[in-house]
Amino acid sequence: MMPALIDILIIVLLVGTLVYAFILDRRVRALMATLKEMEPMVGAFSSAVDQSARSVEDLRDLSTKVQRAEPPVQRDAPQHRKAAAEPIPAGQSPAEMRAARLKGRSQVRGQAAVQGKSELVRTFFDITKERKE
Repeated sequence: MMPALIDILIIVLLVGTLVYAFILDRRVRALMATLKEMEPMVGAFSSAVDQSARSVEDLRDLSTKVQRAEPPVQRDAPQHRKAAAEPIPAGQSPAEMRAARLKGRSQVRGQAAVQGKSELVRTFFDITKERKE
């Protein structure tokens, strides 16, 4: 009786394995069919990626070839030293005097006038310098 029970158990396990293999085979065939349908799209995507990579490299090469250093802008004698020699008009704060000096100064190409913290720090040092004198 025991050998018959073991044989039945082996047959049931073999049938289960065959059913699982059949289901797995159907899923693999469906996956392969889907991959065959996607093959043209994947090829087009791959060629587009290659073309964009070449375009980026071409643009990078072109930008390094075109990029030239700009000649420095010549400035006249610094005006802030001229302004320091002038007498201080009555009623103007050091901050107003500094703003007036900066207005007449020519801008250097490639630099932007920054208003804010640096202006406050410079004004602070101007004020303390005047207090010491």
